[in-house]
This record gives sequence, C-alpha cells and structure tokens, in this order.
Amino acid sequence: MNTRSDVVAQFGREAGDPETFSALQNLMDLHALTIEDLHIKWEQFSYQKREKSTDLSSENLEQFKQYLQQQVEKKAAQASAAISNPSSVSKKPKPLKPLQSSPSLFGFNIPRGSSLKKRKLNAGSNYQDTEAGSKLEFSQGPSEDNINKENELSHGNADTSMSTPPNLRSMGSPAVNSTFKSGEIKTSLNPEEMEVACGLQEDSEKRVNITPFYDPEKYKFRTMRQNLSDAADVLDMQIEIIAEIVQNHYKLSASEFGDPTIQAQSEIHAVGRIVPESPSDESVNTESLALETSRMAGIGRRVRLNLTDVNEVSLFLGQIVAVKGKNADGDSFKATEFLPLPYPESPVSTADEIQTHQKALNGDPLKVTVITGPFTSNDSFDFSHLTNFVERLNTEIKPHALIMFGPLIDVTHPMIAAGTLPHFPHLKSQPQTLDDLFLKVMAPILKNIRSNIQVILIPSTRDALSKHAAYPQDSLDRKALQLPKNFKCFANPATFQLNEVFFGCSNVDTFKDIKEMPKGGNTSMRDRFDRVSEHILQQRRYYPVFPGGITKKLLPNTEGGNKVYEHISGADLDVPYLGLTEFVGNFTPDIILIPSEMNHFAKVEQNVIMINPGRFVKPWGHQGTYADISISAPDLDNGKLTKIEGPEPVYLHNVWKRARVDIANI
Repeated sequence: MNTRSDVVAQFGREAGDPETFSALQNLMDLHALTIEDLHIKWEQFSYQKREKSTDLSSENLEQFKQYLQQQVEKKAAQASAAISNPSSVSKKPKPLKPLQSSPSLFGFNIPRGSSLKKRKLNAGSNYQDTEAGSKLEFSQGPSEDNINKENELSHGNADTSMSTPPNLRSMGSPAVNSTFKSGEIKTSLNPEEMEVACGLQEDSEKRVNITPFYDPEKYKFRTMRQNLSDAADVLDMQIEIIAEIVQNHYKLSASEFGDPTIQAQSEIHAVGRIVPESPSDESVNTESLALETSRMAGIGRRVRLNLTDVNEVSLFLGQIVAVKGKNADGDSFKATEFLPLPYPESPVSTADEIQTHQKALNGDPLKVTVITGPFTSNDSFDFSHLTNFVERLNTEIKPHALIMFGPLIDVTHPMIAAGTLPHFPHLKSQPQTLDDLFLKVMAPILKNIRSNIQVILIPSTRDALSKHAAYPQDSLDRKALQLPKNFKCFANPATFQLNEVFFGCSNVDTFKDIKEMPKGGNTSMRDRFDRVSEHILQQRRYYPVFPGGITKKLLPNTEGGNKVYEHISGADLDVPYLGLTEFVGNFTPDIILIPSEMNHFAKVEQNVIMINPGRFVKPWGHQGTYADISISAPDLDNGKLTKIEGPEPVYLHNVWKRARVDIANI
C-alpha cells in the first residue's frame, strides 16, 4: 500500500488532497501499477495534452482513467488478433559454446590510441555555444505500442507480469497496419537547418573513417566471476572521482568536506551515492533515502537524508551527488543544497583535422542510419520487415553508415524460451541451433547490404549470439557470424568516431531504468527525457543506475499464495567493470544513442544530441521506427564551428547545430 507521502513525492502537493489521493490509489489497485509506473503513465498522458493544463483536477483524472482503460482494451484486442496456428515441432537449441578464457582488464583509463592523446580535449562547458540555447526539443507523445509494452514488462519491483500469446506462429505473415507508410517521418530535430542528406552516390567509393575510442581488450573478461572487494573498489572510486571533480570545479578546500554520518553542528560538503534507507523497502521516495559514503570519506556507512530544506531536486538510486548540510542530531544528514555536477568537456578538432574530414566525403553531408532490435515480433520469426528495409537501405536511404543495435536473435523470445525453433519452408536444411538460425536465416539478409555501407553492430545482453551477457559487454564475433568486412563489431557501450563526429552508443534501457524521485514543482514539470539526459551527462556514465533495472515475469501456480518472479533480462551489471561504462577521455560524445522501450525521440541536451530510435518491430508485429541522421560537412568558413583560441587553435564540432535527425517508419 502506498502512503500519502509516497504519492505526494511523485505527483506533488496537490496529490495530498483526499479525493485526489483516493482516485490515484484506485487506479494503482485497478491496473496493478506501482506509484512509479503510474507516474510515468501520467507523464505520457500529459504529453498528449501538451497545449492544455495537466493539473490533477477531477476532469483530468477522469480522462486519465479513460486513457488507461483504452490501453488495456487495445492490448486485449491485439492479443486476440494473434494468429493461432501452433508452431511446428522442432528440436531444442543446443547450449551456446562456453566462454573463452581471457585475462581480466579493468577500465577507467583512457584508451591507448595515439590519436586520442593528440586531441586537445580541453574545451569545457565554459565554451559551449549558446546562440540558439543549450536545449532543443522535438519529441512526440507516447505511442500506444510502447504503452502496451510497459504493461507487459516490469522493471525493478513492479508487480506486473509479462503476458505471452497462447499460440505462437512460426513463419506467418507480419502484422500490417493499414495507416502505416514506410519512410514517413514521425518527428524531426533541426528540420529547418538542412535537408535530408542524399547519402551514398551510385558510383562513389568514398567511405567514412571509423575510429573506435575504447580498448577492446578490456572487454575480454569472464562474467559471473565478480569479486566483492573489486566491486567495492569500483563503487568507491566512482564517488571519489566525482568528489575530486566537484572540489576542483567549485574551488573547495579539502577541509570543507566531511563525513556526513558523524554528528556535527557545522555545515559540510559531502559526496555520496543515493541509496534506499532500508534495503527491503520496495516503495522508495524522497522521504526514505540515504546517502552512502565511500570507505575513504565515511567508512562506507550510510546516513538518512533529510530533504526538508531542499526546494527542488531530482534523485534516483545509484546517483552520485554533492550535497551541503549538517548532521546535527547524529540520526540524519539535513541537506540544505545540492551542488549541480559540472558537465564534461566537449570534443574538439584542429583545423587540419577538420579539413581532412571535410575532404573525406568531398564536402558532402554524412548520413547515418540507426536501427534497434529485436527484428521479429514476439509471435514469429518472420524477417520480412528486415528484408524490405535492407532493400530500401540500398536503393532509397543509402547511408554512409548503419548502426545496428541488438538483439539480433532475442534470447527472451517466447519461442526460444519454450525451447522450439520455427520451420522455414524455403530452407532445405533447417536450423538446429540458435547459431544456425542466424547463419541460415538472418545473415543472408544482412549480406545483401551494399558493401560500401559501413555497418556497426552493437550487441545486447539479450543477444543469443553473444558469449557475454552482462553489461558492460564484449563485442560479437564477426567471423563467427560469417559477415563481410564492411561489418564492424563494437562493444556495449562503445565510443567511436565517424569522420569528425563522436558517437556514444549504449544498449541498455537507461531512460526506463532511471526511476526518478523529483521534488519541487519546476523539476517535476520538466520533460522526463530532459531530466534523464541531464543525469547521464552529469554522472558521466551511460548507465548511472545502481542496482541495475531488471525485467521479470510472474510465475503461475505459486504455492502458498506468494508471488514468485522469474528473471528474464535487464542491465545485469558486472560491477567490477563499470569503469568501462564511463565516458571515454572525460568528454561527452557529439551524439549519444541509447535505445529504449520508451517513446522514440531526438533532442539536444547541453549541446549533445540524445537519440532513442525506437524498436524496429513492435512486439506483436507492427513496423517500428528508425533514426536517420544527416550531418553537414565541417567547414571552417561558414561560422558553424566555434573556434577556441590557444597555442594551437581548435574547433568545437557543434554537431547539434549542423545535424538533422529524423525518426521515421521502417
């Protein structure tokens, strides 16, 4: 049962009204939602009323109730429409090959590449261009399919279950939406700045230069071998690194920092991790949080956070914060101010490097396409959507590079979970293993991609083809997948450079797993994707949540009436190697790609383009979306690059000003 303070912490003071509280409580009970999930759905409902007031009035609550009911009815209609042909009998997949032995290498260091050492990454947030403002936003309301997906899957401790259609079809026709138009643009970022790039010319042999900025050898560790002392060292180091950054940024002396767990009558500064006050507390809110110290600053102890004097803040579990306050009673640390963490530096290039990249494509714009798996629906292994998209990729879209996020073969697919493989009539020899399924069915489709299109594969922890199912995650094996040389397999997460543009890619759902606890009207009224994007940049990690989010399903026929859940997937953090999830070289990429089950979007946060391309195929077969990025060539003369004076002048890339992002139907 959620208390009134829990509801107020999520929805604001107006939720404390008895009638409003009762209405929200009834909706949670009716739809089996936690307070966090209900608040997320309220924000999604608010998106559709962007031009209207979305206070907790009786009229809005009644519309919200109808909105939730419509999603339930739509989900039921989709499930009943699933084709009921039972899947043909097939053999169970053989176990995947065992992990290969390799030395464990710890992260946190800058990659050994000489090009990164030459690059002057000394242009900090003080040089960020603000001509058009530091934030641009072009996102649309939540799609019904995404809301349905949220009803199916639960993260963390939500008491919802994943529903599976009773009958799975092996190779039926994909679901068709009569109103769907391939290539139709759903939302755009900077459409007035430039046209959609033409991409590859028919006779062009020009290729983009791809430079990875991470050490692949550090990802060769073995999973499920976590050492408690190593994990503790990493968690401590995260706090100590932020403490040093805060001290240098705000020019604080070491004497101004103290141990928040010790009773004192004077104010101090403290840096620590946001954790629940009680590990067994499932309904965490701003009234039940604690600050965890490092072993150096406070022997690793925790102290309850008192936020009475804090007017506005947004917190989540795992967040590292710098806070000012005092522990006057020895029981709690009363915070008076949260110090905003400084943003990382921006990448820069010299004039010679800019001219080299400009000539790489003869001054033409760079075009990059981004797609995210799974590439089949939940009730089939039909790859016709992917086949059609590859044809469009070759003849219509024609990007210089394709970034392809996994899972390629989803290990959580209901048919795989049931131990069955479909029958493919066009194959003489049927696949017997999951590796066979990729090599005989999916690989031939991918091989049809034009050889002058560079393809970058980013794995998922749900990839059946990966030997490394924890985050951070090693790359896939291109040779084992029998893919041509224009395919590049990168780690998860990965930072790399396409010509002059730095890309940061992470294939874990950060936008859904960060369950915020905002306090203050201005904070809670901001777009949730804005707040999460800001957290990612300030925390300097692609996945700052701790512990990681999980997806689980409710097991049927549990004894004694107790609810028993089965873990399906999630972040599955390998804690001793979380250093590999940090931004490389202490700078932010120009573009950050983080696929999410939440609604697709493209926006600018602190001069960094944040993109969620959306899922390629919806759970029940409807076509999804992809991202198309057009970036004009860097030019020293058109004024779009900001010059930073110094012994050797360098230029900010300002990709956010010269890039167009389109989220379109596949």
